[in-house]
Amino acid sequence: MKMNRIPSLRARLAFPLTAVLAWTIAFAAAAESVRYEGQPSASKCKMEGDSTMHEWNMVSIMVTGFMEVDPKFPEVGPDDAAATKPVAQVTIPVRSFKSGTAAMDSRMQSHMKITQFPKMEYRLIELKPKSPAATTGAVKFDAVGAFTIVGKTITNTMPVTIEKKDGNLRVVGSTPLKMSSFGLEPYTFLGVVSTKDDLKITFDWALAPKAK
Repeated sequence: MKMNRIPSLRARLAFPLTAVLAWTIAFAAAAESVRYEGQPSASKCKMEGDSTMHEWNMVSIMVTGFMEVDPKFPEVGPDDAAATKPVAQVTIPVRSFKSGTAAMDSRMQSHMKITQFPKMEYRLIELKPKSPAATTGAVKFDAVGAFTIVGKTITNTMPVTIEKKDGNLRVVGSTPLKMSSFGLEPYTFLGVVSTKDDLKITFDWALAPKAK
């Protein structure tokens, strides 16, 4: 009878040992990642559009957020999961976008329902490498991510370059968007000037390793 209990005992021990091993591997992988924090003073996001009267643009230098990446990122192979699925989130206060005209800033903030939705957000889902493996300097990717504006989230794919220099990261890219994708109607001023649906977002995001 004692001999029959041995396999059962081994089975009971196998699960917790497997769980501990999986947790240890996951913890080790997390411990190896490097967290970079956005540097607003060295970053910029530009929003451009057109209207029935003239083109317009607004700029924010409050590009905050973080990236958690492999220590070798972005110079890693395209088949490396650490290269294709880093963790990254970006937040930009709507109030930080400035056109140079206070009246336009106020109208934009009202149109984007700033009281209810004070932030624009972006969450990275995946990076698809476009540069050859082991490329140094500015490495090209297609970034798949989710934009959230006025409470509406859409998935987007856009080209970006990511470069590591002097221990810091710089992410540069641009993408077309449509206001209607976020449920925003064209803004009309005095019944004469009306904005068009198309937008262009251009960004230059600087990040530095999180202070220990």
